[in-house]
Amino acid sequence: GSVLFVADQSNHKIRRVEVATGAVSTLAGSGTSGSAGGLGGAAQFYGPYGVVLSPDGSALFVADWGGNKILQVEAATGTVTTLAGSGEGGDTDAVGGTAQFYFPCGVAISPDG
Repeated sequence: GSVLFVADQSNHKIRRVEVATGAVSTLAGSGTSGSAGGLGGAAQFYGPYGVVLSPDGSALFVADWGGNKILQVEAATGTVTTLAGSGEGGDTDAVGGTAQFYFPCGVAISPDG
């Protein structure tokens, strides 16, 4: 691939690295810890710890360690939304924002996408 995506944990950002040049830019995250969806720099992460790209390349999925959420970031725009997790630490199995995680630190996509 021509682009790498990095969960920059202590800077609370998702960064984009151009492989050919090494140029680094911020895709999403204000740099201030928090938990807010939004477009690009308006969004906030709280220690993003893992990132994986969807098979079609349209979205990133991020384990937001301190935010106790799994977030979706649109690769083209940097728009961040919550896929799952209430933000409260716990282990409740549920749908979307009623589910709970406790410091999630990795994500993976199944072979079938």
